[in-house]
Parts: sequence; structure tokens; C-alpha cells
Amino acid sequence: MKSTLKYVKNVPVWKTILGIIIAVLCLYLVIFGSIKYIVPIAFSVLLLQTNGTEINLENKTYRKIYSILGLNFGKWQPLPEVEYVSIFATTESTTVWASSATMNVKDAVYIINIFYNTNKKIEVCNLYSKDRAFKTGAHVAFALNAHLLDATENKNFKWMDRDHYISTGEIVYVD
Repeated sequence: MKSTLKYVKNVPVWKTILGIIIAVLCLYLVIFGSIKYIVPIAFSVLLLQTNGTEINLENKTYRKIYSILGLNFGKWQPLPEVEYVSIFATTESTTVWASSATMNVKDAVYIINIFYNTNKKIEVCNLYSKDRAFKTGAHVAFALNAHLLDATENKNFKWMDRDHYISTGEIVYVD
């Protein structure tokens, strides 16, 4: 299993293409024209920027990542005393526009969180596959020697046997 987990939100392809075109064009204009074109370069950086979280499971450190074209920036901090890892289910709604009609598309999203100091959390990642979410949550909980909470059902949170899930892939709940 990986010793570093990295979750970085994807930048849409159109934003990447537009950001690179603006940056290259404005850089050319700054070099061969006027300094006033430096402002749109800052706009292109905003288009290309994304964020996320990286957790080093071996060193027990984490950082909030700010990423531009795959270059990650962020200060490593010690991971606090972890109480538990949760797998939380929610929905993500996207509005699709076509001609004169709109439609909301909902997708199930599973959020892996690390909880500490009773109610503070560090978001590890968002996943769209329930199976992958459980595997990732179990991996993080095992690496941090923490309990694992299945919070995928509304108002029916259950503690999982993390080690049993890792060895068999079968979910067993404990009291």
C-alpha cells in the first residue's frame, strides 16, 4: 500500500487549455510589448490552480496542497492525535445546461475524513466508488492505527472491524 495519500481536485480540461493559452500569450506580450499584460497572467494562474490534501502515513504528517499544473505547494504539519477515520456518503449536484433547458445531475460521493480533538477534521479525499472509498478509508485507518466509522447511511453510523475488512474485503460491524 502507498505510504503517501494525495487528493488534488482535478482542473477541468477547458480551464487548463484556456489558462495555458492566456499565460503563453500574455508572457509573449510582456516580453515583446508592454508590462501591462502581466495582470492577465495572474488570471491564468487562478484558472490553473487547484487544492487538496497530502498525507504522509509513515511520517504522520499532512499538508494542504495548492497545486498549479502538477506542482504542489504546502507546508508539512504534524498529524494530530487521530481519534477515528470516517467514510461519509453525500451527493454532489451538477447543473447541466442545454439550449433552453437545465437539468441537475446527482452523483454519490464518499468523503474520507480524519477526526481529531473531538470534532475537528482533515479531509483526505472524495471518491465516487463506494468500494474504493472503503478500501481507502481502511488503509488510512490501518496506517494511523485508528478506528473506522461507516457513515454512509444517514443517521445510522456504525463502527467497522477495520482489520477484518482489510484481510477479507467483507464489512463486519462491531459494537
